[in-house]
Amino acid sequence: MIELHWESDIRAAAERVFSLLAELRDYDRWLPGSSAFRGTHRISEGPIGVGTTYVEPGLFGVRHGKVTEFEPPRRLAFEQPMTMRPSAFGVIGIRLWMTLAPDGDTVRVSRDLQLDPSGPVKLLMPFVLPAFRSENMRFMKTLKAYAESDRP
Repeated sequence: MIELHWESDIRAAAERVFSLLAELRDYDRWLPGSSAFRGTHRISEGPIGVGTTYVEPGLFGVRHGKVTEFEPPRRLAFEQPMTMRPSAFGVIGIRLWMTLAPDGDTVRVSRDLQLDPSGPVKLLMPFVLPAFRSENMRFMKTLKAYAESDRP
């Protein structure tokens, strides 16, 4: 099991940041696509909450996600196992927690990622892991820039 952690202090209300993180249908509004993230698709009907499902295709495989915790405006969690391309390479179990801690006019956002590879992909993790690190750093920088902007 591999555990990764990122933190950022964002000058915005926790409710605004939580809304950006939770509203999967609006990710394309603030998070540009990349080789690792090509959008959030096939989001289940209804309001976003525990049990909401979605699909995120990427360079190395497809993540089939589900919201597992939804506690506005402080905590949001997802399970999104990624089936590798080709599928014979196996699956990377992915668990993601986002924790928001308001402090005055800022909010500290913690992003914790747990990766649990199974199958031949275990041997490829030294090559795949840098992509996870890079994409999550990009996510946090983009979240901060957008949340701190005047854009609605």
